Amino acid sequence: MKRFIYVFLCLIFFNCDYDKNRDFTVYVGYLKANDSIQIPFNFEIKDSKMIISNSKELVELDVRNEFNDSIKVLSPFFEDIIMYVDHIDSLNGFYYNKSLDRKIPFFAKPGINRFSNNNKFKDFSGNWRVIFNHDDNNAFDAEMIIDQNTQILEGTVRTETGDYGFMQGISNQNKISMSNFNGYRGYMIDGYLINDTIRGFLYRGNYDSKEFVAFKQKGFNLSDPYELTKIKKGYEKFIYNFKNTDGDLVSYDDQKFVGKVNIIQIMGSWCPNCLDESRYLSKLAKNFDEVSITSIAFEFAKSEEKALNNLKKLKKNLRIDYDILLAQYGSSNKEDAAEKLPSIDTIISYPTLIVTDKNLKVRRIHTGFNGPATGIKYNNFIIEFENFIKTLINEG
Repeated sequence: MKRFIYVFLCLIFFNCDYDKNRDFTVYVGYLKANDSIQIPFNFEIKDSKMIISNSKELVELDVRNEFNDSIKVLSPFFEDIIMYVDHIDSLNGFYYNKSLDRKIPFFAKPGINRFSNNNKFKDFSGNWRVIFNHDDNNAFDAEMIIDQNTQILEGTVRTETGDYGFMQGISNQNKISMSNFNGYRGYMIDGYLINDTIRGFLYRGNYDSKEFVAFKQKGFNLSDPYELTKIKKGYEKFIYNFKNTDGDLVSYDDQKFVGKVNIIQIMGSWCPNCLDESRYLSKLAKNFDEVSITSIAFEFAKSEEKALNNLKKLKKNLRIDYDILLAQYGSSNKEDAAEKLPSIDTIISYPTLIVTDKNLKVRRIHTGFNGPATGIKYNNFIIEFENFIKTLINEG
């Protein structure tokens, strides 16, 4: 079924309705990682939307005409924008994130093939243990999940802090290439299979690259996400006092939280994994009247006004009806964030979930999030997490 959906989307891109004033609306876009590396992604321009295809994921961005023939592309969730000029046979411009001072060259050309190929391929399907930065002290483990249909690859990379979203690409001889872009996150896996080991690089925009090795290892698992972040000794409750997007102070022991199971999300509006988790929590809130949800945001927007606007946009477009509290702006530094939350030992990941019982006692802390791109990992999390929530609801 998954493969059918992917082929169906490809057929849509082949047979879309073109604008009457041009011969095409289907493109391959590129974000320039460095002088020799481009991160490609597929998209369609239709009805004032840029519709990006990342495997089974479709991301819609708004397209607006600006001054001097410039066109602006905006995300409904992230503050990032693309500005470009349409030269009929190509699009040229830049991707911007002003809060992070990022500016990445962007261009696009008509087409559907994000990677070149010669119809020869290796089998990369399955789960791979990945070690990033394997030659230095910053090494860390990950898991690469790949589903392969002839040359076509779909998959993602999981780390202890979250996954890299839906990725798609190809196997070309012994080379593996997968990429994505969702309006904020532009990633590419680029590597070669030598014997039974993949060696290559992960590129993240033009601001970061990480060398990796990957191999299949039976029984390999990432650390238990419930064992990474702990409540500090001497504490039972998760302590916080911050203002919500309306300027009202919200505290952990407010009367509205007593007698309910409480889920507190540590997050940022800029964080793709937080967006995936927020989508899930928004649905959860509608299904469980006995559960109260609160999000605590750490924003890198440089002003309080900009940070609040980003959070309000997230609330509006996800139709979130619970509080999002602004704990920090100007930086999403985890050490600074941890100082504002005195009852937990550290912040390893955005997002992190704290679950308390009806007496406000912390019962679990979950680090990171396995989003929809992780497939069965995501489904298993939902089943186990909601069973635990039901257990807490049924406690006296």
